[in-house]
Amino acid sequence: MKPSLMTALPALLAGATLAWPTAALAVRPTSGGTFHFEADDVVESWDEPTGLVRVHYSVDGPSQTRMDDDDGDGIPDFAQDIATTTAAVLDMYADLGLRYPITEEEMGLSELGGSYAYDVYLLEFDHMGDGAFGVDSCSSAPDICSGFLMIENDFSGYGYGNLDTAVDVLTSHELFHGVQYAYDSNQSVWFTEGTATWGERQWDEDSYDFMGFADEYLEDTGRSLDSPPTGPVPAWAYGTCLWWDFLTLRHDPEMMAELQLATETMGEPVDTLVEMEQVILDYGDTLEEAWFQFTIWNLATGYRAGATESYPYANRLRSVDAEDVDDSIDDDNRFYPLAATYYRLEHDGGPIWFGIEEDAPGLYFALLPVAGGEDDGPVEDPVDTWIGEEAISWALADGQDFPAGGYWLVGSQAGLGDNSIKVRICLGSEETAAECAAPAAGDDDDDDSADDDDDDDEGCSCSSAGNGRYGSLGLLLLLGLLGQRRRA
Repeated sequence: MKPSLMTALPALLAGATLAWPTAALAVRPTSGGTFHFEADDVVESWDEPTGLVRVHYSVDGPSQTRMDDDDGDGIPDFAQDIATTTAAVLDMYADLGLRYPITEEEMGLSELGGSYAYDVYLLEFDHMGDGAFGVDSCSSAPDICSGFLMIENDFSGYGYGNLDTAVDVLTSHELFHGVQYAYDSNQSVWFTEGTATWGERQWDEDSYDFMGFADEYLEDTGRSLDSPPTGPVPAWAYGTCLWWDFLTLRHDPEMMAELQLATETMGEPVDTLVEMEQVILDYGDTLEEAWFQFTIWNLATGYRAGATESYPYANRLRSVDAEDVDDSIDDDNRFYPLAATYYRLEHDGGPIWFGIEEDAPGLYFALLPVAGGEDDGPVEDPVDTWIGEEAISWALADGQDFPAGGYWLVGSQAGLGDNSIKVRICLGSEETAAECAAPAAGDDDDDDSADDDDDDDEGCSCSSAGNGRYGSLGLLLLLGLLGQRRRA
């Protein structure tokens, strides 16, 4: 039996009411606000069986809800579905170790919805949205808020495949905003919308809404995780859900509770990216390793899925776009922190050379072949990975001959950099790579003194691909033997 959500609240919220100073009370939809019941709405309410949730709905007027009543109990089925699903989603989030949204009682307020149950209002959004989390009141130190849910009253004319899908998406997404406000009320939009969309897939693992927003992220992978496009909240910000799902697949869903806790403020601002990195370290992982693997999973999506490890739903996602597709790659690119750029090489067969014009130790690279020697299609496991530590050119994978076909180059600044890294890279023939950088130290044209100086070091500094290009990570650490910390 699941414990009561109220008894599962952390000690911070235990007891009767909070003693922190609170901001002025916001208006509930029964009294006004942007989305509200009109004077001629006939508003009723219903408490779902556990008593955790109360739904408010209109049976006549502009916000009249769907009035189907198949069980004949006098309560609209749609209103009941909203309330019971809300309670079930609250249970699920509590099972993942997440805090329960703060109620008006815990904030020291009166019964704003006629009881201390969690309130949901079914309102006419008139296609200006389909749901929102409304804030009642906020405290400082910690910076948290109580609130309520507002959901579209009938979803008439909305693009959901069916009513059940609409209910699943809105309850899970908007409730997660309530969870977030129980930790911190000042989280960045790329974090709030991305993790709330993550919550949708925890409730419905096949959530098409989650998949659609993930596609928005995959359409623009060259953008830093914390830098959504400017303007009104973009779909890309919701699409960061893919990163949060990757992390919790790599480790476990309970990691989200640690990530939310890391944002908690006591009057002082926090850097979400720095706190996120610490949570990843606490799980025995590193941000660089995790992000680099994330960029490879993102390549193995859509019609490129199936031949190397990726998301369990990888074939439902779109495929990333290539920055360049050619038989040689020569690009002066700007690599942003926590972003990735993809290139496809059409190779005629033989060695593949790589060159980089300047030292760029923050850049991580991988070369992945296309299965079956095709120009494009499912990508296989990486055949080489490296870090751009030196401005040199070299033949990848110890100079082995690669069969003709398609190959993908992934480039990423995989850590928390202060700035982008602008550097020219080349991929293809030896001549192409040489355009970017001088040959690697130790090649035939090196002078004798350099050979003498490096004799003792050369044998131990080389990784499996030569020239020590993997820095401190190494190919096996980056790929293959990380010990994937993913749920089954």
